[in-house]
Amino acid sequence: MRQKRLVPFEITGMDSLGQGVSKLGDKVTFIAKTTVGDKGVAEILAERKGVAFAKVHELSTPSPRRIPPACIHFGTCPSCHYQHVSYEDELGFKKESFQKLFRKLALPEVQVIGATRRFEYRNRIQLHYSLKSKLIGMKDQANRVTAIPECLIGLPEVKSEIQRLYHQDQWLKEVPKGQPEGHVEIYWVQNQIKTSWNRPYADGGFTQVFEEMNQKLKTILHEEWTLNKSTHLLDLFAGNGNLSNGLNYSKRLCVDLYSQIPGTDFVNQNIYDDSALKRIQSELKKRELSIENLLLDPPRSGLKNLKEWIEVLKPKTIAYVSCDPHTLARDVMGLEDYSVCKAFLIDFFPSTFHFESFLILERKS
Repeated sequence: MRQKRLVPFEITGMDSLGQGVSKLGDKVTFIAKTTVGDKGVAEILAERKGVAFAKVHELSTPSPRRIPPACIHFGTCPSCHYQHVSYEDELGFKKESFQKLFRKLALPEVQVIGATRRFEYRNRIQLHYSLKSKLIGMKDQANRVTAIPECLIGLPEVKSEIQRLYHQDQWLKEVPKGQPEGHVEIYWVQNQIKTSWNRPYADGGFTQVFEEMNQKLKTILHEEWTLNKSTHLLDLFAGNGNLSNGLNYSKRLCVDLYSQIPGTDFVNQNIYDDSALKRIQSELKKRELSIENLLLDPPRSGLKNLKEWIEVLKPKTIAYVSCDPHTLARDVMGLEDYSVCKAFLIDFFPSTFHFESFLILERKS
């Protein structure tokens, strides 16, 4: 049996993944479920040159900022990261991590929009399962499944369905034959609870998990991104037109790998394909569209070749909505001909380190 390696720690900051940061000599240690001011002993889980990852072995001096977590599973569940601090502190840590990513860019004051509630907000939750281990629950970074029979961040209807699946191992009876491991999506849609086993997205497509905050995002985007009614708009990663519906424009082209949206000028295209930009150029020319405004809302991977798209399309303004600030920062850093005029952090995912953000950029005169 491997002997535990224990080290003292004092948390002096937080990283972008919601982990406490402690320095011991020349090594930086990241410790989950801690906060600024915590002191104690940590168990090293993994390390490489200059960096270590650890968990709390003993908390000798809790931070005065620490509060009791609402969820009994918080200590072991890998999905929540901030239940042990106040919501005010959580938003502060998120804003700080966002600003650090853009320290090389002249960013205006980041406007933070907090969630309408901290718990019971997710309209869908994904659980992973393994028939071999007879476990269903949340999966950590080491691909280990932790049983979570109750999840406080799910809507009440979603929580009830999770409890039903756990009751007397009901989930074992519902796993599709020939699929010994995978995931189940539990989601609330059109006032119905549904489950979907081993499909990329429940109910046929991606939807936001916190509808109230999604409405807030749309309201802010529509108020802050001022377009005139004669403008031409390109909506990349449009989905069902969630964000661009209701914006001012005379013509709009929506692009995504998605089924046709009724009544919308839509191109079904994988934007990550090497040929995507060339095809969209052709589609724009066919429609006699000159793109003045670009809206994009990509998945976590962002759009690495955004600069190439911008050099070809030359939009006057860009609204970039992102669920991963790391890829957002990567993508906009190279846009030397544009300046960021507005920046927003919108908390779609309270109790976790995740959040939604968006930037409005304008081409320099």
